[in-house]
Amino acid sequence: MTATSGAEAQPEAYRALVALHGEFRALVPPPMRDGVPDYSPAATGAQYRALQQLMGRLRAIDDSAWPIPLRVDYMVVLAEMRGMDFQHRVLKPWQRDPAFYSTTNLGFGPKMHGAFSIPDLPMPAAEAGALAKKLNAVPEALRQARANLTEPRGDLARLAIEQKRIEVNVFSRLASEAKAHNPELVAPATRARDAAAGFLAWLTQIEAGLPAHGGVGRENYDWYLRHVLLLPYTADQIETIGDREYQRMVAFLRIEEHRNRDLPEIPMVRSRAAFDAKRAREDEALLTFLREGKWVTVPDYLRHDPAEGPYILPAERDPKRPGLFDDPENVHFFFQTEFRDGTPLRAHNLPGHMFDRLQAERDTRPIRGQRRLFFVDGVRNEGWAFYLEEMILQGGMLDGSPRTREIDYMLGAKRAARLRPEVRMHANEWTWAEANASLISRTPRWMHKGDAIAQFDIELYLRQPGYGIGYHIGKVELERLLAERSMQLGDSFDIRAFHDQFRAAGAVPISLIRWEMTGRDDEIATLRGDF
Repeated sequence: MTATSGAEAQPEAYRALVALHGEFRALVPPPMRDGVPDYSPAATGAQYRALQQLMGRLRAIDDSAWPIPLRVDYMVVLAEMRGMDFQHRVLKPWQRDPAFYSTTNLGFGPKMHGAFSIPDLPMPAAEAGALAKKLNAVPEALRQARANLTEPRGDLARLAIEQKRIEVNVFSRLASEAKAHNPELVAPATRARDAAAGFLAWLTQIEAGLPAHGGVGRENYDWYLRHVLLLPYTADQIETIGDREYQRMVAFLRIEEHRNRDLPEIPMVRSRAAFDAKRAREDEALLTFLREGKWVTVPDYLRHDPAEGPYILPAERDPKRPGLFDDPENVHFFFQTEFRDGTPLRAHNLPGHMFDRLQAERDTRPIRGQRRLFFVDGVRNEGWAFYLEEMILQGGMLDGSPRTREIDYMLGAKRAARLRPEVRMHANEWTWAEANASLISRTPRWMHKGDAIAQFDIELYLRQPGYGIGYHIGKVELERLLAERSMQLGDSFDIRAFHDQFRAAGAVPISLIRWEMTGRDDEIATLRGDF
């Protein structure tokens, strides 16, 4: 992809916007001191004051005469700055969320800057030295965390306790394996383990006395929906949409189950080799369907990745847990579906998230080509990926696979069951445990108490507002745009051209894509607000 228009055609003020966006992105990471990110009140206060200055400069840029694509870029910058403003005013993870202080990058939700992955051993000496420095910074990072956490919430502390238990086990395994392979890592890994264990003990001691709820509050949630995610809905409207989507998915699932009542269940694969072979077949069939059906332009760089493997949840990185195909078997909800027929989830991940990532890597536009910050692209990305799951069903790919159609509807019902828990957690009406129980009880099949997906989902949606609602609300917004654009174009409408144009707009809120594709700005003034 190239810039929307050549530099010579861009207003001088747009070039100022690009430069301002660069300054903003440089401000986002916290200052590092001896390998430890500084989230002290002094550091975060200085960062917030600098953000307000940048927002004042953004406010002074007049974009009213720009072409729509450049005005969309302005709105993207505004949304990202508001996302950082929301983080400072409301989320304040450095003060409220003990799970924010994840020193390892195990896949949990939002985390401190500089969290690192644990590599396999043995390591070359130079790489081991760099890892030792990161391990040696863990005790100080967790010491500072205790001082910074002046407003911890009970639900967030309980999630951090589970996280830290895994980190203790990860550091313990690293110390043990380092004895034979990289002995210079034994002492740093042991110190990191002891620091994580101390932080865990502290959280365990205080969590019972903390305020229970960890949400942002309904008023703040509504502000975030409109001014950061740029969604034209309130929390109440989202819950209504979610309930209707849930009812639709469950109703069609029951119809499909009745239709297939005499058919055998699809058996699950029982080995990694069988899983890999099945996934390769599913990916090739999916790409062929999209290409030959002229649903979307599929570039040569989008192909099956044999190294991708199953999606591993953070809890499954605990070295004390059995392996994925080991006894005792403990297969969570998504693997219950994917180990039978992964086609719906592959639609979500291959032409969904993988396509987005690969296309973004090739996007050279100065603002849209940058990775989005503060979840501004979250609803668009999850909405597109989830839309594809039902699109392949409606488009006929699953006509010969009736039990797979059941899986498709089941995935839709499970995702619709997420909306109510997220909204009510952030309204501080439900605790994490109540939200988790709701998701489990409303998922039609294959989800039971303690399910790893349910545990992970509800944690993520409490810690990252907008994530749980993004799948169905993003799909609803995309379907609304498809209907609107098709009626606008009439007989000239072509669905592949629509999908290609939607994707070409990049990872920006769908309300902005709608503005760009249809020219209609009836939502923009409200979403822009008083800025």
